[in-house]
Amino acid sequence: MKKFITCLPALLVTLLLLTPATYAATFNDINEGQRFYPEITYLIDKDIITGYKDGTFRPQEKVTRAAAAAMIGRTLEFDGEEREVPFPDVSRESYASGYIAEAVNKGVIKGFPDGTFRPDAIVTRGQMAIIIARAFHLEISKDILFYDISPNMNAFSSIGKIVAEGVTQGYDDGTFRPQEELSREQFSAFLARALNGKFKVTMPVVKPVQINYHIIEGEIESNHHNGKLFVLKPFQFISLKKLTNEKSRVIVDNDVLRFENEQTIVPIKTGIGTITIMPGENDRKKAYTYKVLIGAKEDISASILNKHFMDLANNGYLNGCEFSVDDVRSRDVMNFYPYDPEWKGYYEGGYGRDFNGCTYFGGDSNIDSPIGAIIMDGGKIGKTPAEIKDRIGNPLFQGYSEADDSWLMYYRLEAGYELYFSFQSPTSKLNHLLYKYKAL
Repeated sequence: MKKFITCLPALLVTLLLLTPATYAATFNDINEGQRFYPEITYLIDKDIITGYKDGTFRPQEKVTRAAAAAMIGRTLEFDGEEREVPFPDVSRESYASGYIAEAVNKGVIKGFPDGTFRPDAIVTRGQMAIIIARAFHLEISKDILFYDISPNMNAFSSIGKIVAEGVTQGYDDGTFRPQEELSREQFSAFLARALNGKFKVTMPVVKPVQINYHIIEGEIESNHHNGKLFVLKPFQFISLKKLTNEKSRVIVDNDVLRFENEQTIVPIKTGIGTITIMPGENDRKKAYTYKVLIGAKEDISASILNKHFMDLANNGYLNGCEFSVDDVRSRDVMNFYPYDPEWKGYYEGGYGRDFNGCTYFGGDSNIDSPIGAIIMDGGKIGKTPAEIKDRIGNPLFQGYSEADDSWLMYYRLEAGYELYFSFQSPTSKLNHLLYKYKAL
């Protein structure tokens, strides 16, 4: 007996040294360098989440509704005593029955309209957001654009709330993935962040797109030339700065963008928006227009004929050419390039100037002539009719041209723009592409 008492302090020291990290290390499928290891360790130490009898934690295993109720219940110190619950698919003997009863009573988790609870159904990330927001009574929401959520989703407001609380920051590609099934390690991270400030996360800081402009003799001059396309990165916004005091008007005329304040324009959903700057109050003839692509599904600089090609064309922008056919004049093109055009002259009633494989056509050689059409060198795309159709869909017309016996594919876009792909034959690669507004 004396020997046991003598050894007792040493045993207590050993137990005290059994830190959360040591406890977590008893699971053979998690280690200190693993993602969310600190959060998992924290919850294990608080007896909120446990492992399995075989010595595993199973971080990638999906979380069921029953397991979520149990973990939330332990977190909020619910009475977990097994009991009868008002769901035919949850038995009294279920390990989670007491937690389910409490969670439902307190409005943290609800049953389904058919009267079931579906304890074995997998919890999604969107459902997790709802559960966390209810469990911790979150009220403050942050307006963050995730490319795959929308206001009509049940989880929309809850996602904004857990972002404001520092529970999530989404994925690097700008998505939240609300339908993705939730894993044990992910749920551990969300719970730990809701409980302890040291685990909270903040949204990534992305340098904004800076638009600086001023007015000289009634003309807008900016750090980007007219028709320039901006592709916003995830969580990026636009900073607008006027360098002089002359009157101007800025219009955001598309529902994918909005003003947060006078100097800040933020995206509110995916798509293509426009920003128009006018000298004075309403001088649209001298307006300076930007296109803004939000939520790009593909790097548009890597391939001209990308997933956004037709959407861009429908907004006046021919991907692969520096300028658009929207509010662009010949002198805008000429002033941008530090060298003379590779070719210039009349062609089919218009006067064109070729820069970098794109020939910009105005009505005449006057530098104030608006650009109404662009011809792109087919080598920029380098694909056959079949490859182009596979990428952007079938044309309104295809066949041999009566004018020069070339093989032609014609696309008419909703906004009034037209595309003419011209080939030597139905199997040869693109010779050239004509892009214009049909009213011209």
